[in-house]
Amino acid sequence: MVRPRYFFSETFTSFKKNFLMGFTAITTVAITLFIVGFFAVLVFDIQSIINSIRGQVELAVYLKDNITPELNDYIKDEISSWEETGNIIYISKEQALERFKEQNEGSDILKEIQGNPLPASFEITLNDPEKVELVALRFMDKDGNYIEGIDDVVYGQSYVNKLFSITAIIGTIVLLIIIVLLLATIVLIFNTIRLSIYARRKEIEVMKLVGASNWFVRVPFLFEGFFEGFIGSLLASIMLYIMGKFLLIKGERVIVETMRIKDLAILGSLNIIVYIYAGMIIFGGLLGIISSVIALRRYVKT
Repeated sequence: MVRPRYFFSETFTSFKKNFLMGFTAITTVAITLFIVGFFAVLVFDIQSIINSIRGQVELAVYLKDNITPELNDYIKDEISSWEETGNIIYISKEQALERFKEQNEGSDILKEIQGNPLPASFEITLNDPEKVELVALRFMDKDGNYIEGIDDVVYGQSYVNKLFSITAIIGTIVLLIIIVLLLATIVLIFNTIRLSIYARRKEIEVMKLVGASNWFVRVPFLFEGFFEGFIGSLLASIMLYIMGKFLLIKGERVIVETMRIKDLAILGSLNIIVYIYAGMIIFGGLLGIISSVIALRRYVKT
């Protein structure tokens, strides 16, 4: 029975012989996973900001001044029956005027107001903000006119559509960048293992001739790939920690102070950054093993 010490010894012997390629592979893994981790923090924070903004998406349904109380109640009951709607707040004409005065306190515009020109309205939040346009269309008839009792419906159509488009674009771009970086890392580790196999090809042939099993031949190379991926991921985690401590956390503090968003990667209660570190380290080791397996299947025949 062969002891694990033998496999470790063979791994480091091979790494020393191909130090430059091994060092390059480790550096590439470190840089790649650092970028992936950095993007993971940014994407999570951006997603938190977007989710917060999406949570503020609401419909303002303005009512006509001559609407009857019965029609008013009917419209409210109808809105409440829709599964897409969440909270519904009725703002009377008097409440709308008081709110307007509070928002424009000290402004000359208040001197120009005669009576109460503001309409009553329903402020509607949605369970699914992406269905805001669908809900808004329900206040219109087949001819494109507002139904009886409704004067206007406002929900920032262009703003909402741009928000959802930006979310999709950011997700796609980041995903493509991460895939390209990971593929580049796999190729580099693959080439490192291939060179190791080539440098030891005669030794491998002798081992096969004396009856060594395929796994006996393969394990040192798997260890080498794991070592390169694992060390690279540790370096990536250290670099991300340093950047997070001196840069990212400052950016998150600004977000918390200005936008009151607390569900962030570093400052958030979920402590997402710890999961990112753990994921980077685990994925780094797996990346090295996967690269080694690909190289071994091609260059160490069964």
